[in-house]
Amino acid sequence: MPGEPEFHRAQPRVRPTPSCRTSINFSLFKLNLQVIGANFGRTGTLSLKRALEILGFSPCLHMSQFIADAGLCTTWLEALAREGKPDWERLLGESSAAVDWPACLFVQSLLTAVPDARVIYTVRDFDSWYQSVNDTIFPALHWARQIPAEKKPEFLIFVEEVIGRRTFDGRLDRAAARELYHRHQQHIVDVVPNDQLLVFDIQAGWGPLCEFLALAEPQMDFPKENASGEFFALLSQLRRGRGRRGRA
Repeated sequence: MPGEPEFHRAQPRVRPTPSCRTSINFSLFKLNLQVIGANFGRTGTLSLKRALEILGFSPCLHMSQFIADAGLCTTWLEALAREGKPDWERLLGESSAAVDWPACLFVQSLLTAVPDARVIYTVRDFDSWYQSVNDTIFPALHWARQIPAEKKPEFLIFVEEVIGRRTFDGRLDRAAARELYHRHQQHIVDVVPNDQLLVFDIQAGWGPLCEFLALAEPQMDFPKENASGEFFALLSQLRRGRGRRGRA
């Protein structure tokens, strides 16, 4: 696509024992984080989460976990409201990996905390991606604006803050989203060392992912997950009056 930044695909480091999880000594860091998913949701991030957990990077934090966990939403919202360096140990807990929102907005900060983390950027054609967020996330943002603050569930507050404000800055039109999408791509290219970055199409399956992580390929199909149904189920639940503020 004209104007789209060119990615330099990372060359996996050679490891002597590909069946081992990783040769990086993460005991040097307080964080357990080893893998960061760098792109926005609706790019195959739920499939990536499942794949990483199968490979042993568990738990893997993903936006879907915030849906039914008001406490998790509140913890992140409070952290985002504070100035200064995020307390990643508190926010990520025991997570070995973090993909999708909100982690994808903080790749540079996370790499500062864990310099040797591996970064995976899930690719999707912009037009396909925009149609997907327009069908799922944007309706939630529009609906959230109509709910009085005192009645708004924590998850919708979280979505408004992380996606509506910090990602899209309130501009949901196609032209603004295209510029954002490509700008984020370029940001990842700029801040991630080339040998730590995998540009990954989930349709490629286990091969590129396992080569990048120096792992043997599992003897099972690559997971094919789609969060749309779960997202719409949540909206239906919230519209029926469940999942109100303060409920975990």
